Amino acid sequence: MDEKMHKKKITLIMIVLLNTILVDGSVAQNAADRQFEFAGTLFKQERYKTSITEFQRFLFLFPNDKRIFKAYYQMGMAYQMQKQYVFAIEQYHKITPNGPEKKIRIQAVFALSECYQAKRNHLMAKSVLESLLQEIKQTKTQDKIHYRLAWLDIKTNQFDNAITHLNAINGVSIYPIEAIKETIQAKNLPRKNPYLAGILSIIPGLGQIYCERYNDAALSFIVNGIIGWAAWESFDQQKPALGTLISFFGMGFYSGNIYGAINSAHKYNRQTEKQWYDHVKSKADSINTPFWENK
Repeated sequence: MDEKMHKKKITLIMIVLLNTILVDGSVAQNAADRQFEFAGTLFKQERYKTSITEFQRFLFLFPNDKRIFKAYYQMGMAYQMQKQYVFAIEQYHKITPNGPEKKIRIQAVFALSECYQAKRNHLMAKSVLESLLQEIKQTKTQDKIHYRLAWLDIKTNQFDNAITHLNAINGVSIYPIEAIKETIQAKNLPRKNPYLAGILSIIPGLGQIYCERYNDAALSFIVNGIIGWAAWESFDQQKPALGTLISFFGMGFYSGNIYGAINSAHKYNRQTEKQWYDHVKSKADSINTPFWENK
């Protein structure tokens, strides 16, 4: 009888312990769900800094939760929204290729590329996409990678590589490939030679006229002309000290005139490149679509 009672007590204790474990597990899971949802709500409200803190709390309290890679991704996005690209890159790199969330991994790589591009590190922006291209077998995703690589090549004036990537796209109906290729192949931009601009500026204002900056040309000619005339008059009136002083300051303006013309030529070329690039972008509506919207 005592043995039966003992077995019943043991069974009862086991049932109580099992229920306790199940209840505790349910409570823990509920707490994790609420914490992750709260952090996500803050992100949607564009309270990025606070959402990062809450995602960090989630990772600390629930390190074994299956959503840790989603948390890293959300934190990366929050940093990226604040243009804190270094911290965003750090979070995206935590999402490993063999993680359970393959979709998150793909999105993180696209976001990572954009962060590197924002940092003007085009080499790394391309490298992470090229690495992903080796992993992915889905044609749709491969097309998207080739398309983004093509734009990075266009941005860095590697037009042959850009066309190669455009030709590798299978879903040609989705992307305006032919329009982009035609624009690239027809590129023949007017440019200004900085060296020639500097040489022409031996005559103040002439280099600026060459760069089509007519107001700057007039100002340069007038200022340098007045200074030159003042120095000449000083020497002519037997005031060498004053003439030397004016000439000293005048050389600064004269040198600035030459430097300004050279700089104007560079600005002209950069502006021309930008206008052409904007024209190419107008051929593709999706180029300015952020990675989290361009699915």
